[in-house]
Amino acid sequence: MPLQPIDLQTLFAHLNQVGKQQATLKEGAVLQQVIKGNELAKEARLKDETVNQTQEEQEESPKVRDKQPEQGSGSYTEEKGRKKGEDKEDKLKKNFFEDPALGKNIDLSG
Repeated sequence: MPLQPIDLQTLFAHLNQVGKQQATLKEGAVLQQVIKGNELAKEARLKDETVNQTQEEQEESPKVRDKQPEQGSGSYTEEKGRKKGEDKEDKLKKNFFEDPALGKNIDLSG
């Protein structure tokens, strides 16, 4: 279908409007990126300037446990201290070599 001269005149008259619309569409994507970048920068700045609220730990977390002593005698801290003392004794025993045959036999003839 060929273009008639009257159609060309109409198209040339609307050429400025079409150019502006195309430029607006192209700039729209860039402007959206700029706006989103500004929003992200503002959120990052707010996070840096404010005190963040901690998230509650779930009950599944094994890090913190409230242990009560199994028996009524002694408190939790005493049991913890006893356990540390036992750990120190175990470390000392590991540092020394012990011969299982030494100290078992007693010489009565001598």
